[in-house]
Amino acid sequence: MATVCYRDRMSRAQYQVAIFDAIGGCASTLRRTLERKVLELDVDPSELRFFDEDSAAAIDQLLPRVGVLFSDDERGQKFAPAVTALTENAAVVIPAVHSVEDFASKVPESLRPVNALALDRADEQLEAVASLVLELFGLLRNRRRVFISYKRVESADVALQLHHQLDARAFEVFLDTLSVRAADTFQETLWHRMADSDLVVLLYTRSVLESGWVAQELERANGMGISVLQVIWPGVARDRRTDLFEPFYLRKRDFRLWRRRSLNDRTASEIAVAVEKLRARSLAAREAKLVGNLCELARSRRIQPVVQRARYVDLLCPGDGPVTRVIPALGVPDAQAVQRCTTFVPPPKAPESIVLLYDSVSVANEWLGHLAWLDRYLPVKTVKTADLATWLGTICP
Repeated sequence: MATVCYRDRMSRAQYQVAIFDAIGGCASTLRRTLERKVLELDVDPSELRFFDEDSAAAIDQLLPRVGVLFSDDERGQKFAPAVTALTENAAVVIPAVHSVEDFASKVPESLRPVNALALDRADEQLEAVASLVLELFGLLRNRRRVFISYKRVESADVALQLHHQLDARAFEVFLDTLSVRAADTFQETLWHRMADSDLVVLLYTRSVLESGWVAQELERANGMGISVLQVIWPGVARDRRTDLFEPFYLRKRDFRLWRRRSLNDRTASEIAVAVEKLRARSLAAREAKLVGNLCELARSRRIQPVVQRARYVDLLCPGDGPVTRVIPALGVPDAQAVQRCTTFVPPPKAPESIVLLYDSVSVANEWLGHLAWLDRYLPVKTVKTADLATWLGTICP
């Protein structure tokens, strides 16, 4: 098991959230959900600062800040001065509404060009809003990807239904019948997309584990540390191999009476909310595994790892040796991920080099070649977890 890293408590960040609630009850709900989700991400909830209309003028323009406006009618207009002040200072304000109908009348003029977040009545804890706030703060990655694992003859209709539900919530959903292009190598594409997924949704029908494909998918997910939401059909007993999965039990009444092979709309929405809720925990577990292994290997070579609050690791060589910054990448890195590595605030001693650490298991060979090509031209390099021990031996004089 990987050891726990020392985390630098001196470089404390503060994440400022301004909540303007014209619906009622949303502000307190969002605050509780955000505090829970940052705990799952190993961030102290005290680093969140909340503001309302009366206190928004005290927001520090030098610290990260995000606003949320909840509105269902013209009452949202009363927050125009506070919302406009935020947007004029380059802050993102999320307009959250139950219906986009007559949207312009519900929000101040400064938000009318902004795409609204449609609230789902099944999402009672405002998981989707909280996730978007954390994505804007950089605490969750902004790529939202889900992999659906299922047995076609038993649950193809539900798989397609969930694909549409999650797609409507800004997830990129991998479904084998829709997501593999003609002429692509099917198996390599499937593993590559799983490697870049936030979590797996397993449609757990009666004989799903008898499918060799599904068994391989679950084995791969487990090996990569990807969490699994297990949607369990009525009357189907769990296999002990799935004990660590997150269960979601279906009942007979969750299916449409006139078409037993599909779910009713409410249940499909509840599964989408469960995906949103599990996502932060899934990503946090993968990051903890990646960082923990790095720390353990570094210490074994007398290199001191320090996990900064901005979610990267500085490796300090003995004495006054060089500092190497390692930024963990979840999923499949790309050029944009490499570019973001250059935006982290430096510690008192700037690093001599910056690298992006990623797990190359299941990443397509073509993409590995692309990353190797980028390494020849960009100042930020990539390091595979499989090469980590060898690479650590090269960073200290």
